[in-house]
Amino acid sequence: MKTAYEKLFKHFKFVDALEMKNRLAMGPILTYASRENGEISDIDMSFYEKRVGGVSTVIIGPAFITENGQVAHGQIGIHRDQVIRKLHQLTQMIHRRGAKAILQLSHGGRKCVEMENKWQAISPSEKPHKRKGKKPVQMTERDITYIVQAFGEATTRAMEAGFDGVEIDGGNECLLQQFISRQANERSDSYGGSAENRFTFALEVIREVTRRAAHAGKPFIVGYTLAPKEKGYLGNKVEDTFEWIDRLVYTEIDYLHISALHEPTSKREENRSLLSSIIKHVNHRVPLVGTGGLTAIEVAKAFEQGLALITIEQALVVQPDWVEKVINSDEPASMDGTSLDKDVSLPPEVLAHWQDMHKNDRSY
Repeated sequence: MKTAYEKLFKHFKFVDALEMKNRLAMGPILTYASRENGEISDIDMSFYEKRVGGVSTVIIGPAFITENGQVAHGQIGIHRDQVIRKLHQLTQMIHRRGAKAILQLSHGGRKCVEMENKWQAISPSEKPHKRKGKKPVQMTERDITYIVQAFGEATTRAMEAGFDGVEIDGGNECLLQQFISRQANERSDSYGGSAENRFTFALEVIREVTRRAAHAGKPFIVGYTLAPKEKGYLGNKVEDTFEWIDRLVYTEIDYLHISALHEPTSKREENRSLLSSIIKHVNHRVPLVGTGGLTAIEVAKAFEQGLALITIEQALVVQPDWVEKVINSDEPASMDGTSLDKDVSLPPEVLAHWQDMHKNDRSY
């Protein structure tokens, strides 16, 4: 192993909780391969089994917590007890390979309007996700209470399935981010308007999830996915994100995952600067998890900025044995999508998606 990468393989321990064998984590990846009822499939199992070797942590998901929270066909579910058995098989496999398993809990909110099923998409307001798109249904306070409870029940299911923690999806333009964002939240009640009000729903979800996690009977961590900024009119700026971070560090979460740094190559330097400002603002008040990049050099640079764990997505899709290659000083200097053609564990939808991403140099 090259000296520059040795620091990536040092242990990390969350306060009074789990110890990770290194600083590398497999980030959440939509496989589009799960069964219609949300159960993981044999393709899912094969996909992860080929890629978990070497990393300390595997973040599975995003997993939808209710049937009207699903954003894509073939997405993993954690919405009913029937999915627990197969998920337990997955966590057992991950543990056998020496890694910890975390489940990302998600609700797509207004992003779910494109799903053609019997469920109506819900959101803080009736504002569509896309211009001239279908309108979601504005959530009532009863709907809000139900979704908060659903996050809690999903946490309990994750514990029963053998996961070592959960990650609340507060980014990726999903429901929790929609409540915090002025682009999606036009409410005038206690869940809208001021920043304090717009934070309320997410804080209620965090309280319910951490309350459930406290009864796990074993070390069980809770993370929160955070979008550092939004594009467009009324989008949250970095200063708004700092205000939200200042609230989050006083909750019971164990780490923050900076989600929206999956950008094309042309944006990477800008993202490093943004990440540096977030790290400086957090100032070690809570561990930070973030994306490293495609190459070992990029991952090492991200770690040097002060991240506790580095998530790897693209590199592991292209090179399932990427971590082993880094350990053996055999990592590729650069990557493209050509090797995807050789990977039969990828379903056609995933193969086409990742090939398109590499061809157009865009985020997934």
